[in-house]
Amino acid sequence: MSGAQNGCRGGSRGTKEPLLIDAVIGKVVKRNLSAAWIDYKKAFDSVPHTWIKRVLELYEVECTVRDFLGQCMGQWTTILCHLSRPADDGCGEPHKDKKGGCLSPIWFCLSLNPLSTLLEGSERGFQLRKGGTKVTHPFYMDDLKLFASSRSHLMELLNITCDFSNSIGMELGSYKCAILHVERGRVANSEGIDLSMPISIKTLSEAETYRYLGMSQNIGVDEAGMKQSV
Repeated sequence: MSGAQNGCRGGSRGTKEPLLIDAVIGKVVKRNLSAAWIDYKKAFDSVPHTWIKRVLELYEVECTVRDFLGQCMGQWTTILCHLSRPADDGCGEPHKDKKGGCLSPIWFCLSLNPLSTLLEGSERGFQLRKGGTKVTHPFYMDDLKLFASSRSHLMELLNITCDFSNSIGMELGSYKCAILHVERGRVANSEGIDLSMPISIKTLSEAETYRYLGMSQNIGVDEAGMKQSV
């Protein structure tokens, strides 16, 4: 599992790590930064079985285990119940991952793990200090945040994300996504952007915040707003 994924990785501290990355970047950013918050529509329920099986092959899960899991997936059904009618037949979407099973979180994180590989291999991201490692993205389950040193580099990361998501049949929830541009330590106002997928993402102004992992953020965490809400 990629080190960027903090949802199902052994030794991870959950949301603390991505929030710590945000806090550090928010303290030192006196130069240009572009960031994007990304969320998926119906995250767990939208991963196709075909992609789950392919990912299990990519990560060389033992074939007996893959066959067993494939048989289990084939038996999943969704039953829709109506109060005035008995539910006789299973229906719904048998080709999608089902939320609630003990394997759902790890399958979901594995399904998105190749995206982390693509983002980390893009050579984009935000560098905290000269010669240091570039931070491209922290992940927590389906909550993704992208970092780049310029608008054009952020667009590249966004298009990688959109192209990958589209190729595996997942959709971004554009109403739950946002972009922030910072120039010389100050929020720069700009219009939303259109991506390779048919969606548009809004850009935050200096007065707006985005709620990420339970915290209201703009450049870093909105500490004053969080104190008022407690």
